[in-house]
Amino acid sequence: MGAGVSYSQFEEIAKKAFVEEALGEPDLRGRTTNTSRVAVRTGLSRKEVARVRQEILAKTKSVETYQIGRPARVLQLWHSDSEFLDENGSPSDLTFDADEPSFATLVKRVGGDVPAGAVRAELLSAGGMIELSNGRFRAQKRFYVPSDFGEDLVVGFAFIVAPMMETLSHNLGNSASAFIQRVAYSDHIPSGDVPLFRQFGHANAEDFMQGIDQWLASHESAGIAETNIERRVGVGVFYFESAGATRT
Repeated sequence: MGAGVSYSQFEEIAKKAFVEEALGEPDLRGRTTNTSRVAVRTGLSRKEVARVRQEILAKTKSVETYQIGRPARVLQLWHSDSEFLDENGSPSDLTFDADEPSFATLVKRVGGDVPAGAVRAELLSAGGMIELSNGRFRAQKRFYVPSDFGEDLVVGFAFIVAPMMETLSHNLGNSASAFIQRVAYSDHIPSGDVPLFRQFGHANAEDFMQGIDQWLASHESAGIAETNIERRVGVGVFYFESAGATRT
C-alpha cells in the first residue's frame, strides 16, 4: 500500500486515465476513437478497453461529486475569490448563513447538490477550518486532506494520479502540442540540507499555486453548471523524496 492506495487501485486509476485521454482524441475524420484504436494507443487489450470504456460511459457521477471534491474546492475559493477575502487578501471569517458572504454562499458558489452543513462537518473534522467563539468559521488550511484514510481518499488520489497519467498519455502522442511536464531534482544534496529544501520548496510551491488559483478564479464563469464544463484544466505540484541511487 502507498498512502492508503494499493497497486491494483493505482492500476485501475491509470487505466481509466489512459482510456479517457485516448477517447478524447478523435480520428482523422473527427469521429470518436473506437475500441481497437484505443487499445493500440494504450497498450491494453480490446477486452480491457471495452470494460474500462463501459465504466466511463456508465458513470453518472464525476469525480467532483464525491465528498472530497467539495471541501477541496471550497477551500480553494475561500483563499482565492475576492468576495471571500478580507482587506489583507486573507480568507474572511464567515458566518454559516447569517450574513453575506457566508459559508453557505461559498458552498453554493462551488455548485452541486451537497448541503452546506455536510461540507461544514467534513471541513471541521479534517481541520480545514475551525469554529470561533463568535460562531464564525475561519479557514485553517489551504488544501483539504480527508479526516480518514478511507475510500474517499482513494477517489481523491485520482486528482493527482489521473491528471498525471493523462498528461503522460497525451505527451506520448502529441509531441508538437505537449503539455508542460517538468521535474527538478538532485542526487547530490547533503542530507543536512534536505529540511531546508523542503521548506524552500513548500514556500515557493505555495506562492506558485496561489497565483494559479487566483488566475483560475478570475477567469471562471460565475454560476456556470459543472455539467457545462467541457474540460478540466490545471497545474499540479508535488514534493517527492526517495532513497538515493547506488553509486559505484
